[in-house]
Amino acid sequence: VTGIPQFGLGEGVDQSGVTTKILTCNSTMDLNVDNKSKLFGLHIHTSVIQMSFGPVVFANSQGPKLYAKSHAVSTVNLYVGVKNKPMYGAGRNMQDMLKSGKGLPLIIRLRLRSNFKVVWKLINPNFHHNVECMLVLHGDLNKHRNQAYSSNCRIASTS
Repeated sequence: VTGIPQFGLGEGVDQSGVTTKILTCNSTMDLNVDNKSKLFGLHIHTSVIQMSFGPVVFANSQGPKLYAKSHAVSTVNLYVGVKNKPMYGAGRNMQDMLKSGKGLPLIIRLRLRSNFKVVWKLINPNFHHNVECMLVLHGDLNKHRNQAYSSNCRIASTS
């Protein structure tokens, strides 16, 4: 995770007039792909990127397609965010956790599919990757006036 340029949780009303917590949040992350193949480029397809608080998914985005040249490292910037999202009961819990000093735990999940197109697409090995990043927001802003946070990501791959 490379940044949380915006995080705001305030009072507001939803479309039906119900008073609730309203969330505006966005996050950026870099996806680094190290293609160690000396002959073949790697095609990478990202599915939906999700950001959640516990079981509540509050933001979705679609990632781009990426081509990593053979024997090269490629980086793509990914984004997930939401603007003016009513959070109802979860919003109060989020605010309490931020104020507690322990931090607000959020999860970013990303699914990827990658493949090599070998021998004019006759051989096409596919791989599936699940990425999960645990993000803990702290109640203060860092020296660049961005939301202070800590993060840890893990990846699981299958063929």
